[in-house]
Amino acid sequence: MPQGKYLAGDLQSGCTANSTGVQYKLLSSIAYEKLLFSLPVRSWDREAVPVYFRKGKEFMPVKDRKSYLSNVFFILLFLAYLAVTLFLFHRQTVRYAGRYISDITDYLSTIQGIEVAYRFPYPVLFRTGSFFMLFTTPEHALAFAATFLNGLSVLVLKWYLDSFLEVKKYPGRSWLSILLTFSLLFVSMLFPPSYLGHYNEIGENYLYRYRGTFTPNPYHNATYLAARPFSIPAFFLFAEVLGIYEKENKWFHPKYLLFSLFLLMTTMTKPSFTLILCAAAGILMLYRLIAGQFQGVKAFFQLGIYFIPTFLVLIYQFVVVFEPDNAEAGIGFAFLKAWSTASGNIPLSILFATAFPLTVLALRGKEKTLWTQYRFSWQFLLIGLATLLFLYEKGIRMPHLNFAWGYMHGLFFTYTVSLICLAKATLTRSQPLWKLTLQWGVYAAHLICGIDYFVVLLRGGLYL
Repeated sequence: MPQGKYLAGDLQSGCTANSTGVQYKLLSSIAYEKLLFSLPVRSWDREAVPVYFRKGKEFMPVKDRKSYLSNVFFILLFLAYLAVTLFLFHRQTVRYAGRYISDITDYLSTIQGIEVAYRFPYPVLFRTGSFFMLFTTPEHALAFAATFLNGLSVLVLKWYLDSFLEVKKYPGRSWLSILLTFSLLFVSMLFPPSYLGHYNEIGENYLYRYRGTFTPNPYHNATYLAARPFSIPAFFLFAEVLGIYEKENKWFHPKYLLFSLFLLMTTMTKPSFTLILCAAAGILMLYRLIAGQFQGVKAFFQLGIYFIPTFLVLIYQFVVVFEPDNAEAGIGFAFLKAWSTASGNIPLSILFATAFPLTVLALRGKEKTLWTQYRFSWQFLLIGLATLLFLYEKGIRMPHLNFAWGYMHGLFFTYTVSLICLAKATLTRSQPLWKLTLQWGVYAAHLICGIDYFVVLLRGGLYL
């Protein structure tokens, strides 16, 4: 142990010497707590205090001990999350007791090669399910596949939150990162407080939570959840690439390639995210090209070529799903034609879905924290909202509101980036207390509603 380090553990306060005669300060647990709480918050956050704890006959640095405990906490929460989602997905696959309605039953037929009313050219979830089917029943296999892919999104999301909250530099923030990660997996749209803890079967007194409002976490749709371990890095990589592609002047860049791969994987799982990202990317890149008087033509194509594999897959999916010879199939254009079938008050539905990110937007002022990611999350959400407002699928698919999936992806990313910005503002105390309290309060309301909604699904309630 280096000279001058402090110890904390079972020994009483005082000085001792090792065999070389070097003295070390030994602090009791009480003395250590007094030292810890006497330090200013910012100095403690900025620089680790050189204190050790006894672990058997060895001494463990406080920093390592905190990291060890937070890792154990994360693993326990992660395993609990996998268990509860596996329980939900399995009951959805078997339609337990005639309940647990979801899209997963059609997917179950697909992985067994059984013809269904709709074609799903989204092989990632289905191939993963087919792999698990080598070892178990189709129902268990698809539940395992959905749980596995959805579980990967927890790890990816945690990695990004650790990065933005600088957990390596400030290990104490690991606990915050863990709590925020899991909270983001349960937030939902707001609904009246009187709905909490109550569920009525479908009928005249049914309490609609989701219908026409939508949620960042639709646990009734396995392909949306399965796409998230790919869509999360695709989103953040493209937000980063937006800030560099005009300066790099490179036809090959590792981040371009990573973005292209994650976007392709997302498209092959569920293309709703891709449609919105490609639309947002096209608008932003064309705007920059025109605003720069076409001086960035080379940079435009240097990044644009990385979209080609995804475009080819999208064309194939469109042909397979919409069958060009069917006049009743395809995409239509009309204001609110589809959305109005599910909501009688669309402005209120938008408010219930976006209350938290709108609150952060209103109160963050001129802060530039994560400005690129924050701005792009809103651009993504607005384009997702526009597609839901104006586009619909013709024929029997119109009531399904399938253009809502892109909007829901936008909700998830505006929640995520807004929450990171709020957490950083709280850690740095860059906003008045009343602003922080109001923003956390709105987020807490979304989380409470989300947990209640998840419990409804867990008990076999209808997702509407």
